[in-house]
Amino acid sequence: MKLYLDADIFLALIKENDRFKAAARSFFSKSKGHELITSTLSCLEVWFYLYKHGLQEKALDSIRAISSICSVISYDPYDLENSIVLAEHHKLSPADAIHATLAMGFDAIVSSDSSFDKLSDLKRIDFTK
Repeated sequence: MKLYLDADIFLALIKENDRFKAAARSFFSKSKGHELITSTLSCLEVWFYLYKHGLQEKALDSIRAISSICSVISYDPYDLENSIVLAEHHKLSPADAIHATLAMGFDAIVSSDSSFDKLSDLKRIDFTK
């Protein structure tokens, strides 16, 4: 399966005492044989988190680690327009709308965020379960 990974799974691994850290580790240990994809937006969200918490020195290693286990894709103006439409119709945050737009090109999105369940065209795998 081609799985798009939302930023929350990476943040669960990075945050010191995240309640989903073990679940995120378990997901990655079981993900062999699947193609893992994320986006530049996920990398940016991780980077912002580290920057905000004074952990800039971990940013480069974290982004490199993400890109070593996932293909990292970007979004274009067409994706951005589709994201705006999704945000308007489904009351998604800007980041969730972009993630959803990108994930629709794959088999599922891996995320703990139930906001993605609003989209009938998008299958969500909750890595915390």
